[in-house]
Amino acid sequence: MAALAALSISEAISRLDELSAATPAPPLKDDLTAVFETLLATADGVVEPPRRLFEAAERLVAAAEPAVIESLPTRTRIVMRLLQLGLTDAAWAVLVDSATGVVSRAFHATTSSGANRTDWPLPLLTAIEPPDVYAELPGFRDPRYGVPDHAYDIGAAIKLRCHVEDVVPGRRPLFAGWAALDLLDTEPTESIAIVARHEGVELRWVGIRRRRADLLGGTRETLRRRAWAGWRVELDPAELSSAGRWTLWLEVGQKGVARRVRIGKSAGGLAERAVGTRLTRKPPVDLVQGNGGWSVLVVG
Repeated sequence: MAALAALSISEAISRLDELSAATPAPPLKDDLTAVFETLLATADGVVEPPRRLFEAAERLVAAAEPAVIESLPTRTRIVMRLLQLGLTDAAWAVLVDSATGVVSRAFHATTSSGANRTDWPLPLLTAIEPPDVYAELPGFRDPRYGVPDHAYDIGAAIKLRCHVEDVVPGRRPLFAGWAALDLLDTEPTESIAIVARHEGVELRWVGIRRRRADLLGGTRETLRRRAWAGWRVELDPAELSSAGRWTLWLEVGQKGVARRVRIGKSAGGLAERAVGTRLTRKPPVDLVQGNGGWSVLVVG
């Protein structure tokens, strides 16, 4: 949904009333997004949270199902949680934090051509406290608001994205690509490993992080998020203790929070050409496609 132009409080209340009349119960994802955008459009230059507006928003959000709220982007999700808890002041603080560059700016704040300045909302900061991860948005552990920690918990949204770009057969086959934990900035100190699993047995081969300037994005959320997303791991097939199919997983850990994902679900053309070929001859090990990703097949 495109960002709304700035709204007065009365205009926003009218919009929420119209939305409430047209919204099924429980509200859907698009409906909650519309609530967030409407509230956001009033945040520029307003100091105190508009109570009547929030009462209208809380009535609409009250019936939302947890699964729908959890499907929303981070800031929107947290505002919806706070509205359900009736924590208006904290919800307003998060909205104001998000408002810069979203609502229309006054003429004096534009460029000489009249276009809005490129003034992005603040980037998302996180607090990692294994096994939990929290969004450090306004209200988090601020005694003025009294918000429970779980309202800012984003641990369930931290998933591992992995892409394989190259596979090099040899005595110690090499796998390389990029991988990143959602919502967290990559770090050179992150742990990276390929894990092979077969009949309850696990083997680990530790790799290294590599800086990847080509993966830097141009927005507030991606500017440096994948700066250290590159990875490379060498396997030692001699450690594979029994014949059969060993599933391959990539594991990334940061400050005690670790996630795994099957290798091969996303791969470039160069890496895909290695599937079905022999990675090493002693012992004979093939790279094969399996359910959900790649495996290495130790030929007995």
